[in-house]
Amino acid sequence: MVTARQPSSTSTDWAALSHAFQQAVESGELDSFRRRRWQDADDPAGWLEQDALAKLTQSQADALYRGAGGRQIGRFRANPIADVRDAVDFLLYDTIKLENRFEECALETGGFGLTGAGREWPSYLLTLREPTLFAPWSPHTERALRRLRMLPPGLKQGHPGLCYIDLLYAMQVLRVRLGLPDFRAVDEFCYFNGRNLKARA
Repeated sequence: MVTARQPSSTSTDWAALSHAFQQAVESGELDSFRRRRWQDADDPAGWLEQDALAKLTQSQADALYRGAGGRQIGRFRANPIADVRDAVDFLLYDTIKLENRFEECALETGGFGLTGAGREWPSYLLTLREPTLFAPWSPHTERALRRLRMLPPGLKQGHPGLCYIDLLYAMQVLRVRLGLPDFRAVDEFCYFNGRNLKARA
């Protein structure tokens, strides 16, 4: 595992970052993002229960894809719903190593790859299912980690699953530094930090 570069205490004011983020949360500034990302559906996490996957509809799959930040909905809809169900079941419930499951789902050429889906899709589903264990991988995640000098070197090069493990490590460091309850909150921080000058170190 590649160790994420950690900023020194002199280069990053973690108290200021945390305060700015909490102010944004309390003011409702992130409510729209939170709804779009995690809550803009009828219990999307419930759709991912193993017993419920056989009934996953196209509209539910579309909502999950949009929640993940997918931007090629037309291409994604070309996937048979049975293939989407199988991919989600494999990602969340197969017993092989996480990095291998992630790779098979993150690449369109993978055994469970879906047209129009990339790294954002499996990482989002993992987070939705287990937000205290898994973190989403998105452009705003990368921007925030880069600004904090915590972006793992070589991210997106080589094995996608191993890169995701490196990303998880960096996100866990960030979560601990900020004292956040789960990786949905870390994702919101990254979104805020990635777009708002006040949140930059």
